[in-house]
Amino acid sequence: MRRNVFRVMFVFWLLAGCSNSAVTEEDGQEIERYIRQEVMSPNFGGEIFSAYEILASNEEKGEIYLWALIEEYYKEGAEVEQGSGMSVPMVLKVDRSEGALKVISHTLPRDGSFYADDIKDMFPYFAELKALDYSSGPIKKLIKEVEAEAAEKLK
Repeated sequence: MRRNVFRVMFVFWLLAGCSNSAVTEEDGQEIERYIRQEVMSPNFGGEIFSAYEILASNEEKGEIYLWALIEEYYKEGAEVEQGSGMSVPMVLKVDRSEGALKVISHTLPRDGSFYADDIKDMFPYFAELKALDYSSGPIKKLIKEVEAEAAEKLK
């Protein structure tokens, strides 16, 4: 029992420095703009679409921890085709010194055997757990968002 109380207090202490704060519509537009223009380039001459889930944020560090789905779609005759894409956790470095949110840079984990260690280094503990155990359910939701937007825009 005492061990469980300690664990709960430890998790609370970890959460105190980070939040899962909601972003404004303008913040969301800036995050979308950055992801679409700076994280991945189209390989088939198409357009980049994205959806994301914020796992946590740390205002003191100026960081937003998220999972992003980024997909390229292009028209091939009358058909809309999927090009390159990625589904990945990332850290956005942000600045609010001039009022509005401005994304400055991003960090992605390396592939392969470096992946888990990079996540542990990049994310606060509870966001690390979410990122390392990000399941197909939330990814399917992001896929539906991206597909719907691409279908609407590329009719």
